[in-house]
Amino acid sequence: MFNFYKFVMKKITLLMAAMFSMAFSANAQYNVNGHKFWDNWSLGVEGGVTTNAHDWDTPNGAVVGINATKGITPVVSFEFGITAGFNNNANWNKIKSPNVLDNVSFIASTKLNLMNWFCGYKGTPRFFEIQARGGFGYQRWFFPGAWVNNANNNDLSRPVAKFGFDFDFNLGESKAWTVSLRPAVVMNLTNDCKDGFYQGYQIPCGSGCTAYGHNVVGQITAGITYHFKTSNGTHHFATVQPQVVTETVEKIVEKPVEKIVEKVVEKQVATGTNIYVVEFEQNKSNLSNTAKATLDQISNGTTVILDAYASPEGAKSYNQKLSQKRADAVKGYLENKGVKVADSKAHGAESKSSQRVVYVRIK
Repeated sequence: MFNFYKFVMKKITLLMAAMFSMAFSANAQYNVNGHKFWDNWSLGVEGGVTTNAHDWDTPNGAVVGINATKGITPVVSFEFGITAGFNNNANWNKIKSPNVLDNVSFIASTKLNLMNWFCGYKGTPRFFEIQARGGFGYQRWFFPGAWVNNANNNDLSRPVAKFGFDFDFNLGESKAWTVSLRPAVVMNLTNDCKDGFYQGYQIPCGSGCTAYGHNVVGQITAGITYHFKTSNGTHHFATVQPQVVTETVEKIVEKPVEKIVEKVVEKQVATGTNIYVVEFEQNKSNLSNTAKATLDQISNGTTVILDAYASPEGAKSYNQKLSQKRADAVKGYLENKGVKVADSKAHGAESKSSQRVVYVRIK
Protein backbone atom coordinates (compact mmCIF):
# COMPACT_ATOMS: atom_id res chain seq x y z
CA MET A 1 0.00 0.00 0.00
CA PHE A 2 2.78 2.45 0.92
CA ASN A 3 4.55 2.02 -2.42
CA PHE A 4 1.29 2.51 -4.28
CA TYR A 5 0.60 5.86 -2.65
CA LYS A 6 4.21 6.98 -3.04
CA PHE A 7 3.91 6.29 -6.78
CA VAL A 8 0.55 8.08 -7.06
CA MET A 9 1.79 11.07 -5.06
CA LYS A 10 4.81 11.45 -7.34
CA LYS A 11 2.70 11.38 -10.49
CA ILE A 12 0.21 13.87 -9.08
CA THR A 13 2.99 16.26 -8.04
CA LEU A 14 4.52 16.19 -11.54
CA LEU A 15 1.12 16.80 -13.13
CA MET A 16 0.34 19.76 -10.88
CA ALA A 17 3.79 21.26 -11.45
CA ALA A 18 3.19 21.14 -15.20
CA MET A 19 -0.25 22.75 -14.84
CA PHE A 20 1.10 25.58 -12.66
CA SER A 21 3.91 26.16 -15.18
CA MET A 22 1.34 26.63 -17.91
CA ALA A 23 -0.44 29.24 -15.81
CA PHE A 24 2.60 31.52 -15.83
CA SER A 25 3.47 31.03 -19.51
CA ALA A 26 0.05 31.03 -21.18
CA ASN A 27 -0.55 34.77 -20.65
CA ALA A 28 1.77 35.54 -23.57
CA GLN A 29 -0.32 33.36 -25.88
CA TYR A 30 -3.33 35.71 -25.91
CA ASN A 31 -3.62 39.33 -26.93
CA VAL A 32 -6.31 40.26 -24.39
CA ASN A 33 -7.16 42.97 -21.90
CA GLY A 34 -9.02 42.78 -18.61
CA HIS A 35 -6.31 40.85 -16.78
CA LYS A 36 -5.51 43.14 -13.87
CA PHE A 37 -5.32 41.55 -10.41
CA TRP A 38 -8.92 42.35 -9.52
CA ASP A 39 -10.23 41.27 -12.94
CA ASN A 40 -11.75 37.87 -13.75
CA TRP A 41 -12.71 36.86 -10.24
CA SER A 42 -15.81 34.72 -9.76
CA LEU A 43 -17.71 33.25 -6.82
CA GLY A 44 -19.69 30.02 -6.93
CA VAL A 45 -21.67 27.55 -4.82
CA GLU A 46 -22.22 23.84 -5.43
CA GLY A 47 -23.96 20.85 -3.94
CA GLY A 48 -24.34 17.17 -4.71
CA VAL A 49 -23.76 13.57 -3.67
CA THR A 50 -20.68 11.53 -2.81
CA THR A 51 -19.96 7.81 -2.66
CA ASN A 52 -17.12 5.31 -2.37
CA ALA A 53 -15.30 4.82 -5.68
CA HIS A 54 -16.03 1.07 -5.50
CA ASP A 55 -19.76 1.59 -5.00
CA TRP A 56 -20.84 4.31 -7.47
CA ASP A 57 -24.51 3.26 -7.56
CA THR A 58 -25.06 3.88 -3.84
CA PRO A 59 -24.49 7.52 -2.82
CA ASN A 60 -23.71 7.61 0.89
CA GLY A 61 -23.82 11.30 1.67
CA ALA A 62 -24.00 14.87 0.52
CA VAL A 63 -21.45 17.63 -0.10
CA VAL A 64 -21.88 21.38 -0.36
CA GLY A 65 -19.22 23.93 -1.11
CA ILE A 66 -18.26 27.47 -2.00
CA ASN A 67 -15.39 28.45 -4.27
CA ALA A 68 -13.59 31.56 -5.51
CA THR A 69 -11.85 31.51 -8.89
CA LYS A 70 -9.26 33.85 -10.42
CA GLY A 71 -8.81 33.77 -14.20
CA ILE A 72 -5.15 34.10 -15.25
CA THR A 73 -5.68 33.69 -19.01
CA PRO A 74 -8.61 32.46 -21.14
CA VAL A 75 -7.14 28.97 -20.62
CA VAL A 76 -5.77 28.88 -17.05
CA SER A 77 -7.45 29.82 -13.76
CA PHE A 78 -6.98 29.09 -10.05
CA GLU A 79 -9.82 27.91 -7.80
CA PHE A 80 -9.90 28.04 -3.99
CA GLY A 81 -12.70 25.94 -2.51
CA ILE A 82 -14.18 24.88 0.83
CA THR A 83 -16.36 21.75 0.85
CA ALA A 84 -18.35 20.24 3.72
CA GLY A 85 -19.35 16.56 3.80
CA PHE A 86 -22.59 15.42 5.44
CA ASN A 87 -23.25 11.80 6.46
CA ASN A 88 -20.52 10.50 4.15
CA ASN A 89 -18.05 9.04 6.65
CA ALA A 90 -19.10 5.57 5.50
CA ASN A 91 -17.49 6.30 2.14
CA TRP A 92 -14.09 6.18 3.83
CA ASN A 93 -14.60 3.86 6.85
CA LYS A 94 -17.43 1.42 6.04
CA ILE A 95 -19.20 2.63 9.19
CA LYS A 96 -21.32 5.71 9.72
CA SER A 97 -20.58 8.49 12.13
CA PRO A 98 -23.36 9.85 14.36
CA ASN A 99 -22.22 13.35 13.33
CA VAL A 100 -24.17 15.02 10.55
CA LEU A 101 -21.14 17.07 9.50
CA ASP A 102 -18.38 14.50 8.89
CA ASN A 103 -15.58 16.54 7.34
CA VAL A 104 -14.46 19.84 5.82
CA SER A 105 -11.98 20.11 2.93
CA PHE A 106 -9.89 23.08 1.81
CA ILE A 107 -8.54 22.58 -1.73
CA ALA A 108 -6.60 24.83 -4.15
CA SER A 109 -6.87 23.76 -7.79
CA THR A 110 -5.62 24.70 -11.23
CA LYS A 111 -8.24 24.70 -13.99
CA LEU A 112 -7.66 24.38 -17.74
CA ASN A 113 -10.34 25.50 -20.20
CA LEU A 114 -9.99 22.76 -22.80
CA MET A 115 -12.21 24.51 -25.36
CA ASN A 116 -10.09 27.67 -25.36
CA TRP A 117 -6.86 25.67 -25.20
CA PHE A 118 -7.54 23.56 -28.30
CA CYS A 119 -9.99 25.74 -30.24
CA GLY A 120 -8.77 29.25 -29.36
CA TYR A 121 -10.44 32.12 -27.56
CA LYS A 122 -12.65 34.38 -29.70
CA GLY A 123 -13.18 37.21 -27.21
CA THR A 124 -16.22 35.87 -25.34
CA PRO A 125 -16.94 32.57 -23.52
CA ARG A 126 -18.75 29.87 -25.47
CA PHE A 127 -22.22 28.74 -24.43
CA PHE A 128 -20.79 25.31 -23.51
CA GLU A 129 -17.26 24.71 -22.25
CA ILE A 130 -15.31 21.87 -20.64
CA GLN A 131 -12.65 22.50 -17.99
CA ALA A 132 -10.24 20.04 -16.41
CA ARG A 133 -9.14 20.72 -12.84
CA GLY A 134 -6.83 19.24 -10.26
CA GLY A 135 -5.45 20.32 -6.93
CA PHE A 136 -4.27 19.54 -3.43
CA GLY A 137 -5.77 20.32 -0.07
CA TYR A 138 -6.40 19.52 3.56
CA GLN A 139 -9.31 17.53 4.96
CA ARG A 140 -10.50 17.65 8.56
CA TRP A 141 -12.68 14.85 9.94
CA PHE A 142 -14.97 15.06 12.97
CA PHE A 143 -15.73 12.05 15.21
CA PRO A 144 -17.54 11.59 18.51
CA GLY A 145 -15.14 11.30 21.46
CA ALA A 146 -16.33 7.78 22.26
CA TRP A 147 -14.85 6.54 18.99
CA VAL A 148 -11.27 7.38 19.82
CA ASN A 149 -8.78 6.48 22.55
CA ASN A 150 -8.88 10.01 23.95
CA ALA A 151 -12.07 12.05 24.19
CA ASN A 152 -10.07 15.23 23.66
CA ASN A 153 -8.41 13.83 20.55
CA ASN A 154 -11.43 13.25 18.40
CA ASP A 155 -10.46 14.65 15.00
CA LEU A 156 -8.44 13.32 12.09
CA SER A 157 -6.68 15.38 9.45
CA ARG A 158 -4.86 14.41 6.27
CA PRO A 159 -3.79 15.77 2.86
CA VAL A 160 -6.03 15.04 -0.10
CA ALA A 161 -5.99 15.52 -3.87
CA LYS A 162 -9.00 16.28 -6.03
CA PHE A 163 -9.37 15.86 -9.79
CA GLY A 164 -12.36 16.32 -12.05
CA PHE A 165 -14.07 18.12 -14.91
CA ASP A 166 -16.43 21.08 -15.12
CA PHE A 167 -19.13 20.99 -17.78
CA ASP A 168 -20.05 24.69 -17.96
CA PHE A 169 -23.04 26.43 -19.51
CA ASN A 170 -22.42 30.19 -19.79
CA LEU A 171 -25.74 31.99 -19.73
CA GLY A 172 -27.00 35.35 -20.90
CA GLU A 173 -25.67 37.83 -23.40
CA SER A 174 -23.04 39.10 -20.96
CA LYS A 175 -21.95 35.58 -19.87
CA ALA A 176 -21.96 36.77 -16.25
CA TRP A 177 -23.51 33.53 -14.94
CA THR A 178 -22.35 29.93 -15.36
CA VAL A 179 -24.23 26.74 -14.45
CA SER A 180 -21.97 23.70 -14.07
CA LEU A 181 -22.01 19.94 -13.62
CA ARG A 182 -18.82 18.97 -11.73
CA PRO A 183 -17.89 15.26 -11.40
CA ALA A 184 -14.68 14.62 -9.42
CA VAL A 185 -12.71 12.12 -7.35
CA VAL A 186 -11.04 12.85 -4.00
CA MET A 187 -7.98 10.85 -2.90
CA ASN A 188 -6.56 10.33 0.58
CA LEU A 189 -2.80 10.90 0.21
CA THR A 190 -1.81 9.21 3.47
CA ASN A 191 -1.51 5.58 4.48
CA ASP A 192 -3.07 6.03 7.91
CA CYS A 193 -4.83 2.68 8.25
CA LYS A 194 -3.05 -0.15 10.07
CA ASP A 195 -4.36 -3.39 11.50
CA GLY A 196 -7.93 -2.33 10.83
CA PHE A 197 -7.65 0.96 12.75
CA TYR A 198 -6.47 4.47 11.98
CA GLN A 199 -3.02 5.04 13.46
CA GLY A 200 -3.30 6.69 16.89
CA TYR A 201 -7.09 6.25 16.97
CA GLN A 202 -9.50 3.45 17.89
CA ILE A 203 -11.54 4.16 14.77
CA PRO A 204 -12.21 1.02 12.72
CA CYS A 205 -11.47 1.54 9.03
CA GLY A 206 -12.37 -1.90 7.74
CA SER A 207 -10.42 -4.40 5.67
CA GLY A 208 -11.06 -2.32 2.55
CA CYS A 209 -8.20 -0.02 3.56
CA THR A 210 -5.66 -2.71 2.78
CA ALA A 211 -6.88 -2.75 -0.84
CA TYR A 212 -7.12 1.01 -1.33
CA GLY A 213 -10.89 0.71 -1.52
CA HIS A 214 -11.61 3.36 1.07
CA ASN A 215 -9.07 5.93 0.03
CA VAL A 216 -10.88 7.28 -3.02
CA VAL A 217 -14.39 8.71 -3.15
CA GLY A 218 -16.40 10.13 -6.03
CA GLN A 219 -18.45 13.31 -6.10
CA ILE A 220 -21.03 14.67 -8.50
CA THR A 221 -22.13 18.23 -7.82
CA ALA A 222 -24.04 20.96 -9.62
CA GLY A 223 -23.20 24.61 -9.12
CA ILE A 224 -23.80 28.18 -10.18
CA THR A 225 -21.10 30.84 -10.52
CA TYR A 226 -21.18 34.62 -10.88
CA HIS A 227 -18.35 36.36 -12.77
CA PHE A 228 -17.63 39.85 -11.48
CA LYS A 229 -17.22 42.73 -13.93
CA THR A 230 -13.69 43.46 -15.18
CA SER A 231 -11.88 46.70 -15.97
CA ASN A 232 -12.69 46.26 -19.67
CA GLY A 233 -16.42 46.63 -18.97
CA THR A 234 -17.30 42.94 -19.52
CA HIS A 235 -17.43 39.87 -17.30
CA HIS A 236 -14.56 38.11 -19.08
CA PHE A 237 -11.35 38.62 -21.05
CA ALA A 238 -11.69 40.74 -24.20
CA THR A 239 -9.45 40.33 -27.25
CA VAL A 240 -7.32 43.21 -28.51
CA GLN A 241 -6.68 43.83 -32.20
CA PRO A 242 -3.03 44.62 -33.05
CA GLN A 243 -2.32 48.20 -34.09
CA VAL A 244 0.81 49.93 -35.32
CA VAL A 245 1.82 53.13 -33.57
CA THR A 246 2.51 55.97 -35.99
CA GLU A 247 4.57 57.77 -33.33
CA THR A 248 6.94 54.80 -33.07
CA VAL A 249 7.63 54.79 -36.79
CA GLU A 250 8.03 58.59 -36.80
CA LYS A 251 10.62 58.27 -34.05
CA ILE A 252 12.64 55.78 -36.06
CA VAL A 253 12.64 57.57 -39.44
CA GLU A 254 12.86 60.98 -37.71
CA LYS A 255 10.19 62.54 -39.89
CA PRO A 256 6.38 62.27 -40.20
CA VAL A 257 5.07 59.31 -42.15
CA GLU A 258 1.65 58.30 -43.38
CA LYS A 259 -0.52 56.44 -40.90
CA ILE A 260 0.06 52.70 -41.16
CA VAL A 261 -3.01 50.56 -41.65
CA GLU A 262 -3.82 47.65 -39.34
CA LYS A 263 -1.46 44.77 -39.98
CA VAL A 264 -1.79 41.02 -40.25
CA VAL A 265 1.04 38.91 -38.82
CA GLU A 266 3.74 38.10 -41.38
CA LYS A 267 2.46 40.66 -43.90
CA GLN A 268 5.01 43.34 -44.85
CA VAL A 269 3.87 46.93 -44.30
CA ALA A 270 5.44 49.49 -46.59
CA THR A 271 6.40 52.73 -44.85
CA GLY A 272 8.75 54.21 -47.44
CA THR A 273 11.69 53.36 -49.68
CA ASN A 274 14.27 53.39 -46.89
CA ILE A 275 12.58 51.26 -44.22
CA TYR A 276 11.39 47.66 -44.06
CA VAL A 277 9.09 46.15 -41.43
CA VAL A 278 9.76 42.58 -40.28
CA GLU A 279 6.94 41.12 -38.21
CA PHE A 280 6.94 38.26 -35.70
CA GLU A 281 4.30 36.01 -34.22
CA GLN A 282 3.33 36.60 -30.61
CA ASN A 283 5.99 35.41 -28.14
CA LYS A 284 8.26 34.30 -31.05
CA SER A 285 11.69 35.44 -32.23
CA ASN A 286 12.27 33.12 -35.19
CA LEU A 287 12.02 34.46 -38.75
CA SER A 288 9.06 33.26 -40.82
CA ASN A 289 9.31 32.68 -44.56
CA THR A 290 7.52 35.97 -45.16
CA ALA A 291 9.96 37.80 -42.89
CA LYS A 292 12.90 36.28 -44.77
CA ALA A 293 11.36 37.31 -48.09
CA THR A 294 11.15 40.90 -46.79
CA LEU A 295 14.82 40.87 -45.75
CA ASP A 296 15.83 39.36 -49.10
CA GLN A 297 14.72 42.61 -50.75
CA ILE A 298 17.71 44.39 -49.16
CA SER A 299 20.72 44.30 -51.48
CA ASN A 300 24.08 42.89 -50.45
CA GLY A 301 26.52 45.57 -49.32
CA THR A 302 23.77 47.80 -47.94
CA THR A 303 24.23 49.33 -44.49
CA VAL A 304 21.18 49.27 -42.19
CA ILE A 305 20.06 50.19 -38.67
CA LEU A 306 17.73 47.93 -36.65
CA ASP A 307 15.08 48.85 -34.05
CA ALA A 308 13.32 45.90 -32.41
CA TYR A 309 10.09 45.95 -30.38
CA ALA A 310 7.68 43.66 -28.51
CA SER A 311 3.95 43.87 -27.78
CA PRO A 312 2.95 44.93 -24.23
CA GLU A 313 1.76 41.54 -22.95
CA GLY A 314 4.02 40.09 -20.28
CA ALA A 315 6.63 41.57 -17.96
CA LYS A 316 8.85 44.49 -18.99
CA SER A 317 12.06 42.50 -18.54
CA TYR A 318 10.69 39.64 -20.63
CA ASN A 319 9.64 41.98 -23.46
CA GLN A 320 13.11 43.55 -23.45
CA LYS A 321 14.77 40.16 -23.85
CA LEU A 322 12.27 39.11 -26.52
CA SER A 323 12.89 42.24 -28.61
CA GLN A 324 16.65 41.63 -28.28
CA LYS A 325 16.23 38.08 -29.62
CA ARG A 326 14.26 39.45 -32.57
CA ALA A 327 16.97 42.04 -33.29
CA ASP A 328 19.63 39.32 -33.14
CA ALA A 329 17.65 37.07 -35.50
CA VAL A 330 17.32 39.83 -38.12
CA LYS A 331 20.93 40.91 -37.69
CA GLY A 332 22.24 37.39 -38.13
CA TYR A 333 20.17 36.79 -41.25
CA LEU A 334 21.24 40.07 -42.89
CA GLU A 335 24.91 39.65 -42.09
CA ASN A 336 24.89 36.13 -43.55
CA LYS A 337 23.72 37.57 -46.87
CA GLY A 338 26.29 40.38 -46.92
CA VAL A 339 24.31 43.28 -45.41
CA LYS A 340 26.18 45.41 -42.88
CA VAL A 341 24.30 46.20 -39.62
CA ALA A 342 25.66 49.51 -38.32
CA ASP A 343 23.48 49.63 -35.21
CA SER A 344 20.94 47.35 -33.51
CA LYS A 345 18.69 48.40 -30.62
CA ALA A 346 16.13 46.45 -28.59
CA HIS A 347 13.37 48.69 -27.20
CA GLY A 348 11.02 46.14 -25.59
CA ALA A 349 7.42 47.42 -25.38
CA GLU A 350 7.42 51.23 -25.35
CA SER A 351 3.63 51.68 -25.12
CA LYS A 352 0.36 49.80 -24.83
CA SER A 353 0.15 49.56 -28.63
CA SER A 354 3.76 48.60 -29.25
CA GLN A 355 4.04 45.79 -31.81
CA ARG A 356 6.02 42.64 -32.52
CA VAL A 357 8.28 44.08 -35.22
CA VAL A 358 11.85 44.93 -36.20
CA TYR A 359 12.27 48.08 -38.31
CA VAL A 360 15.15 47.88 -40.79
CA ARG A 361 16.22 51.34 -41.97
CA ILE A 362 18.60 51.88 -44.85
CA LYS A 363 21.41 54.14 -43.68
